[in-house]
Amino acid sequence: MLHNKHSKKAFIASLRGAVESLATPVSYFSGLTLRDSMQPDNLIFFKRTDTASLVPEGVSNNFHHRFELVVLLEKGGPVRIGEVSYDLQPGEAALIFPNQFHHYLDIDAGSMEWLFITFELSNDQPIAALKDSPRSLDLSHLKLLGSILEGYVNPASGEPDPLEISCLLARFLRHMVEAPVIPEHRRDIHSSDDTRDVILEKINLYVRSHLSEPTSIGKLAEALGYSVSYLRAVFRTRLGASLGKYIRESRLSHASTLLESTEMNVSQVAAQSGFESLFVFSRAFKKAYGMSPKAYSQRVNSGRAG
Repeated sequence: MLHNKHSKKAFIASLRGAVESLATPVSYFSGLTLRDSMQPDNLIFFKRTDTASLVPEGVSNNFHHRFELVVLLEKGGPVRIGEVSYDLQPGEAALIFPNQFHHYLDIDAGSMEWLFITFELSNDQPIAALKDSPRSLDLSHLKLLGSILEGYVNPASGEPDPLEISCLLARFLRHMVEAPVIPEHRRDIHSSDDTRDVILEKINLYVRSHLSEPTSIGKLAEALGYSVSYLRAVFRTRLGASLGKYIRESRLSHASTLLESTEMNVSQVAAQSGFESLFVFSRAFKKAYGMSPKAYSQRVNSGRAG
């Protein structure tokens, strides 16, 4: 008991030393804010345990506006990110940035165990070095990842604490920046399907840079120098979905981001997402998201306000 009392006094003394070093704030109403920090939001955790589950259900799985952290735990193989195929192995991880083309379609058939964490992030500057740069994790990374999963799967309070998990993930990502980059010989830009993947990347870059314009497949084909039928065939063969659906999903993904992060009204969002009319936009958005653009905006904004 006496020992505890002395420990408390010593700690209070150290706190006093820290307090004494505080300077007078410039303002008593404006200070550190979470919106300026690297705080992952809207986190989704899932796993893939067999290669069949890696086949995308739609092209939005390959092109989307969220960050996607993939951690390999069992079974490795080529992971395509942008123009490069990386040969990743268990104990390694890659962070895919928003709107980067990516797929896992060349993994050999069989069982596997990969962890996926997708999230949104307003300030990615502290982790910019992770773009196109998969890393090899050490024991400290894996332990931190274990804490994140424990807080999500077996939370002490019965329900996951979003702030705690977000803070832990932010720590993990910052720590991941310090991890070794995978060896150069496992960065292979000449994959077995390189030509078709390069075409997919060109499609992605063109569509993403023309989201505010009514882009047709004909205009896309002319800009890239391929026939419409060839582009359709490559897209369908490689991703199992239509090119027209990808363009539509890309616009809708862009629209949802505008509704979440800007003060634009629905008509302005429709125009900035390349839709020829508010009616066409509202109908497509409701079909994809199960609610009108206005209802979506109200739900997102009210959720964040709460």
